[in-house]
Amino acid sequence: MNARLEKPAVSRAAVASGSNSVPVIAVTSGEPAGIGPDICLALARQRFAARIVVLGDREMLESRARQLGLRVRLCDPGAGLISDSIACLHIPLSTTCRAGTLDRRNAPYVISLLDRAIAGCKAGEFAALTTAPVHKGVINDGGIPFIGHTEYLAERTGAAQVVMMLAGGGLRVALATTHLALKDVPRALTRKGLERTIRVLHAELIRRLGISAPRILVAGLNPHSGEGGYFGREEIEVIGPTLEKLRAEGLRLTGP
Repeated sequence: MNARLEKPAVSRAAVASGSNSVPVIAVTSGEPAGIGPDICLALARQRFAARIVVLGDREMLESRARQLGLRVRLCDPGAGLISDSIACLHIPLSTTCRAGTLDRRNAPYVISLLDRAIAGCKAGEFAALTTAPVHKGVINDGGIPFIGHTEYLAERTGAAQVVMMLAGGGLRVALATTHLALKDVPRALTRKGLERTIRVLHAELIRRLGISAPRILVAGLNPHSGEGGYFGREEIEVIGPTLEKLRAEGLRLTGP
């Protein structure tokens, strides 16, 4: 895909409303026919320790608010916010949209939201990026190869290694493989890849989450972790040796 990063349309100072002490978080509104716009509109009723800027088609978001019966005011990114309002960085739809009706012609629009947010993060305009859901099938039907947010962000930023983490309720789960058919997972699970994932996870648990001595539990791939090789040998040939190597370096690993 030959997508390009666009030059930010507004300055960092304008988005930050003159305050460098408040981080600005970009939220892409995702698939316009899906739940993403609804989620973004709901943010207007929340209060955060950061300034939230929703990226999306302003008219579409206003129409969705009326459809949902929400009194939400969309403000320019540089304007002051009032009650039940949220900052919106307008990016126009490729074609008109109806909630619940997918249209592959809006695939470029969905990607443009990501590209604009990535450009803003790289330029320092945004401190972080949050993404509403997209429909991978529709994006691909629109002629744009797209595996998922994780892989797209890695490609656009030139990241050598990325790790997807799911978090909630005190539990954090990092994935050794992402966005693959189940039949392709055993082949994709390698010692080198698993080691990289665990190293990144361990380092970030310390650096970003403040866990001084992370304890990481590593699941097996097969039922009963292979049952000694009778249900598969990935635990014996890939997972086990990788964990032994990292344990020797002092990492607290349990499993598979």
